[in-house]
Amino acid sequence: MKTKKTILIAALIFGGFTTTKAQTTDALMTKTQIINASADEVWGRLRKLDKVEELTPDFIGDSWVTGPIGVGAKRNCTAPGQTRKNTENPAFTETILIYDDEKRFYSYSVSGVPAKNMVNSFKVVDLGYKKCMVVWSSGGWTFVENPQMNEEQFVGFLDTVSNQMMARLFELHNAKS
Repeated sequence: MKTKKTILIAALIFGGFTTTKAQTTDALMTKTQIINASADEVWGRLRKLDKVEELTPDFIGDSWVTGPIGVGAKRNCTAPGQTRKNTENPAFTETILIYDDEKRFYSYSVSGVPAKNMVNSFKVVDLGYKKCMVVWSSGGWTFVENPQMNEEQFVGFLDTVSNQMMARLFELHNAKS
């Protein structure tokens, strides 16, 4: 008992305990990726909201942000092979709902996909020693019946896109190490 009390006191003196909520409780899909780069460096890429096509080149042709970076900004994305120059309508739009530089977190709703109430989020967790963990989650949504795909195909698509996104984040940051 004395040892536990000593550890608790030492932990409180030398930094305390912190908890990090890395995902929402209603997440239907969560992906994590450990990256050998500082949390600030990785957050620096994600916080800009632009060039998401670098993370998902097989699924997004072009992306651009309208409005100031932060809550209310819109990230517009085209289908592969299209750019904003050759299409008037983005394939889908993401609207920033929560944006917190200090916590390295943002969430966004997605429109233009066969799901309603879809909210995704990114969180960058500092692991120390120039390592971080990126957590991406998607939740709250219900599938909308449509002729292009069924729910199983949509979930598979979402899984494939999120896997590519996390793998590309890893590649982009670990290439520097």
